[in-house]
Amino acid sequence: MNSVDFSSRVKTRLFPEDARLEGDCGILIPAFNEEATLAQIVKVALAAELGPVLVVDDGSEDSSAKVAQTAGAAVLKLEQNLGKGGAVYLGAEALKTPVIVLIDADLIGLSPKHISDLANPVLSGEVNMTRGVFSGGRLATTLAQNLAPYLNGQRGIEREKLLSVPAIQESRYGIEVLITQAARTQKWRCQDIELKNVSQIMKEEKRGFWQGFKHRLQGYAEILKSLLKPKAHNKQSHN
Repeated sequence: MNSVDFSSRVKTRLFPEDARLEGDCGILIPAFNEEATLAQIVKVALAAELGPVLVVDDGSEDSSAKVAQTAGAAVLKLEQNLGKGGAVYLGAEALKTPVIVLIDADLIGLSPKHISDLANPVLSGEVNMTRGVFSGGRLATTLAQNLAPYLNGQRGIEREKLLSVPAIQESRYGIEVLITQAARTQKWRCQDIELKNVSQIMKEEKRGFWQGFKHRLQGYAEILKSLLKPKAHNKQSHN
């Protein structure tokens, strides 16, 4: 499915309708049922003073959209859940900034400096993308990110590059895999950024053990699908 077809079939609403989403850098926060942590993340993002802060509410069943707007963010509300890949894609389309910082909505220990550190190398033109690497935070998330750093969702990235990632719209939790593969294939200039004392709330903590575990398995399946899909895409593109 091409980007025009994808965007035209998804119903979205922007709050406020006249939100200004322009500037040198925008901060994009995809969120699905994150009302407990979202306000704090928005406040940190605004404190970074880099540019507009846009929360993409990915069909949440809770008050995420209201919480985000009350905290000061613009909100792009999706009427259906598309998964992280679709939410990020539509958010990047809405933001008109040449550089975008991607931030997850369930982080612990995030500071404005962390966000600026992700943005500045891209803003200066040194690299096309930065990738956050957790250190010194909660053991479980730090260890997981160190074992598979390509799954970290905290990135600074050129908007044009982000929108060009093949199949990103339908990647769901496989989005980070696709971004990493695009960076490798297209030979982007990249830099890892230490995010000291930053970690994430585990899915089992947010949703209860069994529901969270089920959600985690679903995420792993989507990641595996994204690992395999680009290979087919690349094979077709060379025929």
